[in-house]
Amino acid sequence: MNYLMTKTRGRGSVDFIIMTSHVGFYQQPVISNTLSYNDEYKLQDEEWFVLENFSQKGYCWDLLRNPFDATAYSNLPRNSYPNINYLYAVQERLYYFQKITKGKVLQKRLLSLTINQEPRCLDAGFVIIISDVPDAIYNSNEDRLYFRRLSDITNIFVGIDELYREATDMETTEFLGLDIIDVDADFTVDKVKTANRKRIKAAMDKYSTFTEEQKQRLHIYLQNYNSNLVYDVNTDKFKISSEKELTDLLNGINQRYYTTEIDGEKRLANSVITL
Repeated sequence: MNYLMTKTRGRGSVDFIIMTSHVGFYQQPVISNTLSYNDEYKLQDEEWFVLENFSQKGYCWDLLRNPFDATAYSNLPRNSYPNINYLYAVQERLYYFQKITKGKVLQKRLLSLTINQEPRCLDAGFVIIISDVPDAIYNSNEDRLYFRRLSDITNIFVGIDELYREATDMETTEFLGLDIIDVDADFTVDKVKTANRKRIKAAMDKYSTFTEEQKQRLHIYLQNYNSNLVYDVNTDKFKISSEKELTDLLNGINQRYYTTEIDGEKRLANSVITL
C-alpha cells in the first residue's frame, strides 16, 4: 500500500495520512546521474544532487530513520485541508517530497473533460496539483536524499540550508545592490561577516521567489517586528549601515520573526520549523 501524507502548517503541526492507494502517487524519475551538492553548479536535465548518509544529518526526520508505521498516523481532518504545508508519499522504501506553492493550489470551478464521458462542471473546493516530478526523493535502502533545488526543500528539512556556502564578494555586492536596500557608503562588502554571508545565500534564493505583492509586504512585516531597522517610504528602501542592520534585514527576508499565539510575544527564531 502507498500513502500520501502531509504535515500541517501552524503551531503544533502534525503529520497526517491524506489517502492510500495501490497505485503510486509519484513516478520515480531517472536518478542515475547524480553529484554531491554544489550551489555553484547548475544541474543539467536528469541530473540530481545527492546527500549520502542522510539519516545521520541533524535535519533528517525521525520518521525516515525508522520503518514506516501507518498505524501511528491519523487521517487528515477535512477542516485541515487549507493547512497542508507540503506533501510526501511513502511508496515502499522510497519517500517522495513536494513543496506546495500558490500555483499548485486551486480553489475554483473546473470543467472535467474525460474521454468517453459527458463534460462535467466540478466545484474544485480545495485542489492541490501533484507534480510530475517530486522536489526530493529519499531512498531508505541507500540512505540517500536526492533533490534538484535546495531552496525547494529548506522548509521541508529544517536546517538543511546549512549546505549553502558563504556568499562571495560578488554575490554579497549583488545582494547589497538590490533595489530595496540603501547601503551606507562606510558599510563596505569587506565588513560583511561569515554568518551573514551564509544568510545572504538563503535570502537571495528566498527573495527571488517572492511575488511583487510579497516584496511590498516585506517592509510591513519587518517594521512590525523591528522598528530599529529604518525604512524610507519615499524611496522604498531599507537603510543598511551596520552588520546588525544587515542581520535584521536578512532575518526578515528569511522570515525568522514570529509571534507566540497565547501571550502574543514577539520572538526571533534562530532555529525554525515551518509555521
